[in-house]
Amino acid sequence: MSVVITGASGFLGSRVLRHLLAGEAGKAGEAGETRETVTVLGRGSPETLRERVEAAVAWLDGPPIAPDAWRRLRYVSADLTRPALGLTPEQLAEVAADAREVWHCAALLHLAGDQSELFSTNVRGTRAVLDLAERAPDAHLVHVSTAFVAGRRDAGHIMEDDLSDADGFHTRYEETKYTAERMIRAWTAAKGRRAVIARPSLLVADRPAPAGLPAQPLDYVARLVDDTLRPRTGPLPELPMRGGVLPMRLQGDPNGTMNLLQADYAAEALMRVAAAGRARTGVGVRTVHITHPREVAFPAARDALRDLYPGLRLTVVPTVRNPSRHEALVIEHAGHLLDFGVQRRTYDRTHLREDVGDLPEPPDVDAAYLSRAFDRDGASRTAAV
Repeated sequence: MSVVITGASGFLGSRVLRHLLAGEAGKAGEAGETRETVTVLGRGSPETLRERVEAAVAWLDGPPIAPDAWRRLRYVSADLTRPALGLTPEQLAEVAADAREVWHCAALLHLAGDQSELFSTNVRGTRAVLDLAERAPDAHLVHVSTAFVAGRRDAGHIMEDDLSDADGFHTRYEETKYTAERMIRAWTAAKGRRAVIARPSLLVADRPAPAGLPAQPLDYVARLVDDTLRPRTGPLPELPMRGGVLPMRLQGDPNGTMNLLQADYAAEALMRVAAAGRARTGVGVRTVHITHPREVAFPAARDALRDLYPGLRLTVVPTVRNPSRHEALVIEHAGHLLDFGVQRRTYDRTHLREDVGDLPEPPDVDAAYLSRAFDRDGASRTAAV
């Protein structure tokens, strides 16, 4: 038997793969049994795919991996944007032949990305993964979606089975993940299959990855602040400093919150959710919010950035009037991020609590945690502010 996974070189997928290699499936079985193979589908040649994946997984903290576990990995070149994942009929048959589970972790996370590119990867790519799963009639499907399929529904309590486009979407990314979920629901109903759809919130880590390894979404924020505030050479005399303080207004909901969840916790929860899904009978979709029980208010992020940039004073206002050059730059490049990540809604976690068993609730994501997450250089910034 084997497990098939896409996105194993990604921020969450690499953590999932580490658990797959360290889990019960990787341990020696009864006499005469072989260890389970994990087939990794991804871009590039099998050799370059191996390099990317093993570097990403080996760097992580997490459950220990036996030295011989790496030999259970089989690498197959595949492309979500191509018909049949770019595989020949023979390759498809070989990958699906003994699959007991298919993990679809790969996606294009571009909040302001090209619509056709997002659709090709996140929707057509999911369709191709379903076609692969169809060739493995006994395989259980685990699809990683996002809690942000809720789109512009910015208030209220989002139930795990909710899936509606009535409020529209902030980004094309949200819309493509919504469409992929609709497709999976239709597929399970038509084919009499079952699947788990996991909806993580915004995943974070307080151990930023070195260059070349999978980056977390918050790295985009850190890069934007760096590019906006830190001169490449010499000071920026036009900075509107006032007594050693740089005020900066961000356009958004002043009372909004973010749901941030530690990536390592998300991976552990996801493994338990998948195991619970395998144990169930019947057909259809089990949708689970992989979210934090407590929302994070904006002051935590503000204080974290203040730790790294002692002179920076951030405020959130509904509308930034007469923006400074730096405020305008942030609005242009990060306005969609605030719309996407900051709401007043909460997420139901009934299915999650049922499926994770005795897994303790995650600790709070506070200002100290976010300060470590933002600090990609391992030291506080001092330039420009």
